[in-house]
Amino acid sequence: MQKCLKEIIKQVTALEQQKEEILSDEAQNCIAKYGSNEEIPKSEYDFVATRNCIKDIDAKTRRLRHELHHANATVQIPEFGMTIGECIILMAQLGKEKALLTRMARREKKERRQPSFGNTVEWVVLNYDKDECRKRLKEVGDEITSIQIAIDRINLTHMVDVEAF
Repeated sequence: MQKCLKEIIKQVTALEQQKEEILSDEAQNCIAKYGSNEEIPKSEYDFVATRNCIKDIDAKTRRLRHELHHANATVQIPEFGMTIGECIILMAQLGKEKALLTRMARREKKERRQPSFGNTVEWVVLNYDKDECRKRLKEVGDEITSIQIAIDRINLTHMVDVEAF
């Protein structure tokens, strides 16, 4: 059966949610509380069935994640000449640069500071062109957006053979 990468991502998310629900139910039902004058309450909880269900979900998730990781390592994004994985790493690098540039762009060109000790006044001035910093910040933001769009496009159009569950 063929699925696009986005479908696989959605299926992994659904499996993880299903597993969380089972684990939550298990946490509630794996023990029984009762008073000393009460009978032990009956429970529908089945340890073996629950473990088997979790094992099955984990196996499906593992296979699907493997397909995603393989695609990330091998599928090229033509606009960037890199794999999906390389583009994801580039986005993280650009995200850090964007955070730094944002802080730099917000600084005042000239700032007066008075230290807590003494009566001297300090001046802090920027050693960079704030307009150049803002220009680079916009370029980085635009590049991040372009990469995100390219990854989204590949995730929706690249088909992978996955075995049916």
